[in-house]
Amino acid sequence: MPNQGPGSIESRYAWTMTDNSGSAGDSRSGAENDSGNGTPASNDGNSSNARPERRGPPPNPLYHPLFLPVLLIAFTLWFGWDGFLTTDPKMLEHQNFNRIMFYIMLPLSLFLVPRGIKDFREEQAAAEKKQVEGNSG
Repeated sequence: MPNQGPGSIESRYAWTMTDNSGSAGDSRSGAENDSGNGTPASNDGNSSNARPERRGPPPNPLYHPLFLPVLLIAFTLWFGWDGFLTTDPKMLEHQNFNRIMFYIMLPLSLFLVPRGIKDFREEQAAAEKKQVEGNSG
């Protein structure tokens, strides 16, 4: 059984709003069911007519598993270009800094990029599995 703790892949994007009170402009109460007939849905969770929980705000793009790897690759390429390949006289003043940063960013990239890709693939597989289970049930 997969880990479903607060840091797990399944819970990372599964933000839901548990407050079912209607918004200020909403004519329906949050306790009504989805059929729209005005009858309240039971809160025991056993009712087949119960309205599913609404999803919360979209996830922050900074939490995407490929955000850091893409950023690291970009900085590694930038520092590598400015440290070893540029011929701009103004950039040659900062050549040592760019070389040092390239040597720092390269091992970080080599370690974190495959890890980010693995996390991304795991999230895609978990989402696909959840969708298949949702469609079959």
